[in-house]
Amino acid sequence: MTKNTTTKYPFGAWIYPNQKNFTPNEVDTWAELGLTVTLGAKLGDSVEELETFKGFLDKASQLGIKLIANIDSLSYGVLDRGMSEEEYEQNFTRVYNVLKGHPALYGFFCGDEPSTKKSLESTISVMKIQKKIAPELNPWINIQGSTADYDSERLGGRTFAEWLKYFKEETGVDYYTFDEYSQTINDGGVRIYFDTLKKHVEASEEAGVECWATLLSSAHDAYRVPTEYEYMWQITTAAACGVKGICWFRLYDNKIAPNYHGSPIDEYGSKTEHYWDLLRCQRRFQAQFGEIMLKLKRKKTCLIGFRYGSFPIFSENSHDVIKEIRCFENGLVSFFEDEEGNEFCALVNTEKKQPADFRIIYDSSKASFTEYRLNGKLKMPFDGSSDPGTADMGLILYPGQMILFRIDRK
Repeated sequence: MTKNTTTKYPFGAWIYPNQKNFTPNEVDTWAELGLTVTLGAKLGDSVEELETFKGFLDKASQLGIKLIANIDSLSYGVLDRGMSEEEYEQNFTRVYNVLKGHPALYGFFCGDEPSTKKSLESTISVMKIQKKIAPELNPWINIQGSTADYDSERLGGRTFAEWLKYFKEETGVDYYTFDEYSQTINDGGVRIYFDTLKKHVEASEEAGVECWATLLSSAHDAYRVPTEYEYMWQITTAAACGVKGICWFRLYDNKIAPNYHGSPIDEYGSKTEHYWDLLRCQRRFQAQFGEIMLKLKRKKTCLIGFRYGSFPIFSENSHDVIKEIRCFENGLVSFFEDEEGNEFCALVNTEKKQPADFRIIYDSSKASFTEYRLNGKLKMPFDGSSDPGTADMGLILYPGQMILFRIDRK
C-alpha cells in the first residue's frame, strides 16, 4: 500500500483559507498541533501557485509531515461540469510534473461528498487517472457518512461494501475518508455516530480498504464546540473501532461564515483554547498508541452499557477469556490482532464528562494481560486480585481515555 509513508497515526485537517493568506511558516503551526498527513491550504493550478506550494512542501519535509495538494480544479467536480477525462489527464499531468518527486507530497485532493451516481463515477474516474499518472501517491476523497446508506441504484446496483470493492478495483486506491459529526449534538447523535462507524468499518474491512474519518473540531448548525474530553473521545472511539486516520473539520474559522465558530484557530488567525485542547489530545494519543494502532487489525467491537443500536453489547459469550466487564458508565471494547498473531484488547470510556470505573473479570487459567504504554515501549503485567481460575482487574479511565492490553494466552 503506497499510503504507508508515515509511521505515525494520520491526523489532518480541512484548511479552507487560500494559500495566499499564508507563508510556508504556517506549516510550523500544523506540525505543532500534531497534524501528520493533512490537506494543505487551497490553491489554484497555475505554475506560480504550484511553485509557491513547493515552499510549503519543503517546510513540511523539514518537519516530517505530509501534505495533500488542495487544488479544486483536480476534483471530481470538473468532470461533472463537462471536462473530458482526456482533458483532465492532461491537466493533472501538467500539475503533477511540477510537484512530482517531493518527499512531503502525499497526494492530491479529489473532492468532497460526491452524492449522486454521476459524481461517484466521476470520483472514481479522477482517482483512476491520478493513480495511473502518479502511482506512488495517494489520491484523497471525502465521502458522506450516509454513503453507507445510499440505495443500490446510486451505487450502480451494488451494496456499499460491493461499491468499495469496485472503488478499489477501478482506482487502485485502498483508503477513503468519510464525514462523522453527529456525535457532538446529543445522545441521539452518538447513536448515529456509532451506527455510521460500524457500517463504514465493517464494509471497508470486507472490501479490503481502510477508512479514515472526518471528525468535528468546528461548531456550526446543531454541532457543539468539542471539549478537551470530547476531542479525545472522538479520537479513541474512532481508532478503537478500526478507523486508520482522522481529518478534522475544520482548522480555521472564517470572517464571512459567522455560524461556524470555536475552531482551533479563529477568524483573526489567533490560536483558541480549543487549539491547545486538540494539541494535547493528539500528542497524548500519538505518544501512547499512534504507531501500534496502525499495525493492529480489528476483529470485534462491543459496547458496554447503552447499546446505541449499533455494535453488540459485551456479554459472557463475547470472549472466551474475558467473561464480564462491569461498569456503571458506558464504554467500548475492541479486540485486535497484530501481524504475528498476538491478540490485543482496547478499552475506552465512552462517557464525555464522567470518569468510569471498570472491572474486568477473566479466566486467569487461560490468559494473563500485559498493558502496552508508549506504543509498546513500556509493557506492564496487569493482573488483579485472583481466585482459582478467575481474576478481577480494576481500572478508572477519564472521559474518552483508552487503555490497550495484549492478551497472553497460556
